[in-house]
Amino acid sequence: MKNLFKTILHDRHVDLGAQMVEFGGWVMPIQYPQGIVREHLATRRHAGLFDVSHMGRFTLRGQDALPFLQHVLSNNAGGLEEGESQYTLIPNDRGGAIDDAYLYRFHADEYLLVVNAGNRLKDWDHFQSSLPDFKNVIMEDKTKDISMLSLQGSTSKDILQKIMDTGALPEPMRNHLSIATIQGRKVLIARTGYTGEPLCFELFIDSADTPGIWDL
Repeated sequence: MKNLFKTILHDRHVDLGAQMVEFGGWVMPIQYPQGIVREHLATRRHAGLFDVSHMGRFTLRGQDALPFLQHVLSNNAGGLEEGESQYTLIPNDRGGAIDDAYLYRFHADEYLLVVNAGNRLKDWDHFQSSLPDFKNVIMEDKTKDISMLSLQGSTSKDILQKIMDTGALPEPMRNHLSIATIQGRKVLIARTGYTGEPLCFELFIDSADTPGIWDL
């Protein structure tokens, strides 16, 4: 599997005996030796931790960041307060969907947009074609700099509360956000996820800090 991207946790997955496959241009674990059924039940009954760092992550800031997002996304980015997130689409000029995405506003002056791994470069090029019309936007691809973990399941809240140093969980509603520290490392926490679990969190962590948090 040459010329594929690897997450910062690649060696951890290999050491745990994961079956590694190509997905969206990345080498990702599809299952561990215990099998998918056991992993599924562990998530439903307790909690599951997923490395989803293959997803694309773009940051946007500047005076024209919000007008730009209103132009290139289908949902109303202007409705997001600091500490909120929303599901959205990236439409083309004919009303079709280029990709779906999630927009996060952890800070008042910056947005984080998460896109699908296989569409990251296509999405980036699409956004770049519209950027010249918005003079004061700083858009950066932070996919390699920021890792993304997903902690899903009924005990996920208890797990996070036990390892957090400072800050609070984003409660009680879905799509709410917070900022905390775990073992002295800054972690952005979102009440979002894709497993269908009522209790679900996604964590955004500097890539250099991610292995230490994964190992807890």
